Amino acid sequence: MAKTAHQNQKLLRLMQIFLQETDEDHGITMAEILSMLEGFGIHAERKSIYENIETLNQCGLDILAEKSGHQSFYYLASRDFEAAELRLLADAVASSQFITAKKSDQLIQKLSSLASRHQGGQLKRSVHVASRIKNMNETIFYLVDDLNRAIRENRAITFYYYEWVYQQGRLVRRQRHNGATYEASPWQLLWEDEYYYLIAFDHKAQSIHHYRVDRMGEIAIADQPRQGADAFKAIRMEGYTARLFGMFGGQSQAVTLSFPDYLLGAMIDRFGKDLHLKRLAEGRLQVRAEVIPSSHFFGWLFSLGEEVALESPAELKENYITALKRRLEL
Repeated sequence: MAKTAHQNQKLLRLMQIFLQETDEDHGITMAEILSMLEGFGIHAERKSIYENIETLNQCGLDILAEKSGHQSFYYLASRDFEAAELRLLADAVASSQFITAKKSDQLIQKLSSLASRHQGGQLKRSVHVASRIKNMNETIFYLVDDLNRAIRENRAITFYYYEWVYQQGRLVRRQRHNGATYEASPWQLLWEDEYYYLIAFDHKAQSIHHYRVDRMGEIAIADQPRQGADAFKAIRMEGYTARLFGMFGGQSQAVTLSFPDYLLGAMIDRFGKDLHLKRLAEGRLQVRAEVIPSSHFFGWLFSLGEEVALESPAELKENYITALKRRLEL
């Protein structure tokens, strides 16, 4: 009975062998195939293996044979993900700040299983991101799942919002506002500045707010439907992240900046390619864009150097000058 049960696994085990042991750079001989099957308690004849390989190819695998000397080497020539694609995904996981170090290792391990053991081993060794600060909230995946469910079911949520404080020589994560419960209607999850954010309608403030998902906790999906549909529509999601600086909310303003040609790339990085540009003089351009002003906007503007000028609106120019003077005083 045991031998029969093992024999019934033959086709699946053969597929497993090709998936795990072979790729375009690593083939196996027929003798190695037979030996590996024997390791699973499965006895097979060469002729039956040829038939099984044909069956696997008919079912979507891409197993090829390559002659080298007097031997043929069999290997899986293509997969759903190429090695370069898996390496790109693994690098993205490793470098992501919102994913914890432990979860990054788990995800990279799973990605590695989609390649052969040869490619998977190289994948794990090649991933290294220097000085990357990783998130410490292990529950973030469950939080994202709960938020997606609330959005899908059109329901409001309650939650606690956390902050880090330094107490008695150590870092402590505590609830903000003395443990007050937040009530909000979730409308959109947004990936920005290496973090997940929730765009939600705050029931108390009656306005759109942004919340860092990794700082949320104890999310409960309420029975009541969501509020703030009109407020969410008003923010115009198209181009929303280009207007945001530091995920601070507020009203959009049209601003005009002038800058030298060599900073055009920086403007495209910030606002995209659909820029309202105007040639001022040789070597200088003017751009008009919508932003939600904040201290982060001023910081971005300052980082571009002294050749960038904030031309309008006048009130924002005055606010920028005031902010710079305050920084000088400090």
